[in-house]
Amino acid sequence: MSIERIDRQAQYLIVPDATAFGLEDARKALREGRFQANFPEEPFADVPSPSTWIAITLRNPAESSDAELRRVLGLGGIFVELPEVYLFEGNGGAIEILASQAGDNRPLMARYFTYIRTQSFVLPPGETRTILVNTTINDRPTIGIFREGDLGRNQIVGALVKALFTLTLLFVATVLAVVSIMTKRTIGTIVAIGFGLIMLQADASLLSTAFSATPRAGRIIWEALTLSVIFYCYYAFLVVFRDSLRLSRHPWLAALLVLLPTPLLWVAWYSDSTVDILWAFYLTLIMFALLVALRFDIARRLRIIAAGVMFFCVLAALLVEPYYLGRNLPDLTIEFIRDAIRMLAGLAMLFLVLVDVRRTRQERDRLTAERIAALEARAATDRQLLQTEREYARARDSAQRRKQQLAAASHDIRQPLIGLRGALREEADSLSPALQARVSEAIDYLEQLTNEYSDRAPREAPPHDDIGEEYPLDLVLRAVSDMFSAEARERSIDLRVAHSACRTRVPALALVRSTSNLVANALRHADASRIMVGVRHRGKSCIIDVLDNGRGMSGDELTRALQAGGKGEGSDGDGLGLAIIQELAERHDFDFVMESAQNKGTRARLILSAS
Repeated sequence: MSIERIDRQAQYLIVPDATAFGLEDARKALREGRFQANFPEEPFADVPSPSTWIAITLRNPAESSDAELRRVLGLGGIFVELPEVYLFEGNGGAIEILASQAGDNRPLMARYFTYIRTQSFVLPPGETRTILVNTTINDRPTIGIFREGDLGRNQIVGALVKALFTLTLLFVATVLAVVSIMTKRTIGTIVAIGFGLIMLQADASLLSTAFSATPRAGRIIWEALTLSVIFYCYYAFLVVFRDSLRLSRHPWLAALLVLLPTPLLWVAWYSDSTVDILWAFYLTLIMFALLVALRFDIARRLRIIAAGVMFFCVLAALLVEPYYLGRNLPDLTIEFIRDAIRMLAGLAMLFLVLVDVRRTRQERDRLTAERIAALEARAATDRQLLQTEREYARARDSAQRRKQQLAAASHDIRQPLIGLRGALREEADSLSPALQARVSEAIDYLEQLTNEYSDRAPREAPPHDDIGEEYPLDLVLRAVSDMFSAEARERSIDLRVAHSACRTRVPALALVRSTSNLVANALRHADASRIMVGVRHRGKSCIIDVLDNGRGMSGDELTRALQAGGKGEGSDGDGLGLAIIQELAERHDFDFVMESAQNKGTRARLILSAS
């Protein structure tokens, strides 16, 4: 059968000077046992031109004379120079078997996609053959032995699979770039271009062996693609993170970072050190992964997923390099794993970008819907405002008409009051002085009310010095008691009115109207069983308290009740009483305070300046 990794059973010898160590020297060293079972790991930087000799022993275990084997040796790798491959025949002679010449003085035709191959050779039954391979220290090829035709078939299948992967991934990179450009994602475009370059670099082995005339030309292709990826990823990182690194503030640091990767050009041109270039390559891939993790212009959660995928792919690709875990895997297996890693990275990037595009579109649709809703709400508010303005205009017209009606009613009532006052004077002899006083007070009160609603009534309060003579508040309390005692008895409500010697200059009509409004509200709307009206002193002030034990009001209900026209549910009043009290308090310079709580009753206070 064909076996791909016989280099693990090979023996190795490192020689310090390839020019002074030839084929016979290597054969002698093999007989003396100087070859080692494993590739030496010690450094060779101090030797002028080290090279590697690889010894492979092949034996045909068959015994019959017609069981000879015809085989081809394949060497996988990126070669700076073509190796020398020698087969020692049974007679002890050695022949060079690396491929075949196309004609006299023509170069060897050693290329077969990712492998170079030898001529086919025969292993007679029961005999052993030794093959010596001489290559440079930097070229550590994987070696396989194949039946004639298997190597070419396997390589063609592998090349077709790789080409399919490559075309697919280049398509993914193109779609990623187009989507990023259309959605104005600058970082996404940078990532897409870098991803495309990485895809081409991963096919460097195919491009360098299939489309180059010499190994040196193939090496140049591989180095050019790899350095392109290194420089692109590195400078993309600097451009994206220039503000974070503060390069504009430190020109010397910017110049140093720009020149930092240039020594790789010298390494590629003079030393042919594959390991150094690979380390730089994977270091810049890690930087590229950091760019994706920290700056990729997609949602933060998606960016974290993208970073995880990128770091995983970089680590996996590094581990399957032939210099590391890839030493234990066939070349075609390594290529397939690399392609699978690239496919995972590419599809993940494209999927996450498409998911973010969909998320962004949904977010834009949501914002559009919110804006439409806001415009509709504004239109509704404008309509409501217009309706309110219309209602205000109607209310203003209604108030004006009502004012005119009150003025007319006041005028009409004033004439009978004049007649009552004249009748009282004519019947003075037949009435007791107390009854005359009470009727006269009632007529005075009605006249003052008619003046309040008349257009001739003064709207501004007089100065404090001209308010009037002081009088005892007991007069107000007696008037309120006379007004509501009968109604309280009819409603089975305990109305208690205390007496007081406190005196004030606030017009009696204003206090009678205010107190009577409070007592009337408590009687008719509070569902109270007890109402108390009293006066108490507080410093230089007199306070008229009206308390009830009714159902009370919540904060919102109290606020609404204090507004003109505001009233509680089920009330048949006009909702003007408390607003009238506030107007009287403002006009006559006393304070009105009202407190209430549900199921705890209501307390109203008129705070007056004491005389």
